[in-house]
Amino acid sequence: MSRETFIVALLLTIFCLGQALNAQEVTFTRIQKFEADFNFPTDITGNERGDIFVLDAMNDRVVVLNKNGEVSEIKPQRDSFYKAVGITVINDDLWIADTPRSRLLKMNMNGRISQVIQLAHGTEPVDVIGVGNNKVITDRLNHTITVLDENNREKYYWGKRGEDIGEFINPGFLALAPENRIIIGDILNRRVMSYSQSGRYPQNIAKPGVERGQIFRPKGVALDSQNRIWIADGYTGAVQAFSVSGKFLGVAISNGKPIQLSAPMGVFIDKQDQLWVVESFANSVSVWQLK
Repeated sequence: MSRETFIVALLLTIFCLGQALNAQEVTFTRIQKFEADFNFPTDITGNERGDIFVLDAMNDRVVVLNKNGEVSEIKPQRDSFYKAVGITVINDDLWIADTPRSRLLKMNMNGRISQVIQLAHGTEPVDVIGVGNNKVITDRLNHTITVLDENNREKYYWGKRGEDIGEFINPGFLALAPENRIIIGDILNRRVMSYSQSGRYPQNIAKPGVERGQIFRPKGVALDSQNRIWIADGYTGAVQAFSVSGKFLGVAISNGKPIQLSAPMGVFIDKQDQLWVVESFANSVSVWQLK
């Protein structure tokens, strides 16, 4: 080996070692677990007051875990959302991605469904988030992203089935990042990407794999107070953190070992940096404090 080749190899080794050392373990402490007769719950969200809402669509209801630890439920009035997948809070209303029936439902806290938005293209919405005056929706049937305007009319949609950048195979849960970047779990492409609302300026957040810093079945995605992107892996049960630029920051551990959840789906991080995770196979919601 020449001196120059040795120096290059040494620098690469130092660089890779530095990357590994920068990827830290983040200690989590489980502080609570909720079991409320769930039947394969899928998603979770919260409001500014600290109330948490779990979509328990197989039971055709939303379970409310309020800030005082009380558990109650909201049953839809004059309609249903059986087998719906995603839920979010927009302007203090619950919005539900009613997946099998190609629509969004706006539901008040008393269960009254005040608006039904029928989606075009046979869209099967998985998740929805509010971005400014718009709503962004993932579509598992057409493998696209739909954007609705302030009047809930389709503004545009983008993407298609495929493995290239800007293409998806079963896009799933969403999160909103700084500068209105959209974080998208691309489930069967085994990656997490961020884009502008219109699908431009792609950034790879997590790449495929089962090792630390990789993802195999990206499910819930949420950002904490430091803008770390936390991603739950529905296959490995791990929860990992990445920066908005795609740098691996660490894996969640508890009692010295990586957390392994039971088929995690939706996740939510509240103002106290508590991570709420829907564990679908366990029919429960676990709550973890980030340290």
